[in-house]
Amino acid sequence: MKSSTKLYRFPLAYASYMHSASISEDYLILTDVPLHFNTFYAMWNIISCGAVTDMFKWNSETMPTYFRVISLDTGEQIAHIAGPVFFTFHHINSYQINDNKKKIIVDICAFDDPRIINELFLDKLRENIFPSGSHRYSYAHSLVPIQFELPRINPKFIGKPYRYTYAIRAPPGRLLDSLIKLDAQSKEQVGLWKEECKSPSEPIFVPRPDANYDQEDDGVVLLVVLDQQAKQSFLLVLDGITFKELARAHLPIYIPLSFHSNFY
Repeated sequence: MKSSTKLYRFPLAYASYMHSASISEDYLILTDVPLHFNTFYAMWNIISCGAVTDMFKWNSETMPTYFRVISLDTGEQIAHIAGPVFFTFHHINSYQINDNKKKIIVDICAFDDPRIINELFLDKLRENIFPSGSHRYSYAHSLVPIQFELPRINPKFIGKPYRYTYAIRAPPGRLLDSLIKLDAQSKEQVGLWKEECKSPSEPIFVPRPDANYDQEDDGVVLLVVLDQQAKQSFLLVLDGITFKELARAHLPIYIPLSFHSNFY
């Protein structure tokens, strides 16, 4: 297998927090959120042994969220577009539409602000005080009216028009309690897996090797689930189309919840 690396350079007025990005056919899309690394905060945190998260400052009152569009061919920044203020961890997908492919659609899991970072500290999670207030970013082009995170799609559709997203649902007052399948065409939830006291991690969609391209959800969904009562984890396998359970393999240990997973 051959691989190549391209190095892109572009000026930044501030060092923004960037957890993920997305690519379309021709472009790399970055979200430049107004959560900026602050040198003074960093120096103080080093002295006081503070958390890395305290080295950033939320500057939403003076700066919007920017979308940076980078050419995959030349590495040049071709657009720097100001948008509404929001915070994000994860892009879902990006793709180009219209005959000349000059319009870019970017789907993102967005929050009003970065409070979610501090609410993920263990002391708050153990005290069960995850806030019941709204954290989902409401916008006119909302993909679905459901709070969710850790989105994954069929990898064959990365950078292309797609339909299905697999993600972990995050209802008000709860952290992550179930796995859902979302339909971008109908803008609704079309699949659900949930069991009491079971906490799922990020799902991974693995397409069937001989699946037709027009059958986007033909494959399996893999994820590690933590059984809180048994203090044990298991690998769960779901049918990508029907969302029915195909198998589960219990592990001799429990695996803490994490942000990301991979399939090799």
